[in-house]
Amino acid sequence: MTYGIVANVASDRVLRTGARVWIHRCNGDAACPVVSGISKSGRVVEKYTHYKRLVNFRSAWVPDHMRGRVVWQWDDRTNAEERAAWLAEMWLGVRYFSRDGKTLLQDGVTEGAVFDRYRNTK
Repeated sequence: MTYGIVANVASDRVLRTGARVWIHRCNGDAACPVVSGISKSGRVVEKYTHYKRLVNFRSAWVPDHMRGRVVWQWDDRTNAEERAAWLAEMWLGVRYFSRDGKTLLQDGVTEGAVFDRYRNTK
């Protein structure tokens, strides 16, 4: 069996709030993965988003129709759970705003502080 990482959307302009998304891979920027999920119009979309806009990271079995798109895959569920727990810990307590960019949805540390915290734990 193959396992990947899923999360829920906290806030996004395109994706529905609370929608389950698959994390496919991360681009060159360590903070913006490619995900796929249900858009506000009801279609399945694949887009870049930000980790701070995702919550509830967890491992899940990757269905056959998603295996060609999901790059982050593990044969052992334990490895996928460790990576999901690491992502949840890294992005815990990060400040982010609503879609309009004016309303603070979650107060916390800045994105730069998250990367500093990550570098200091290595």
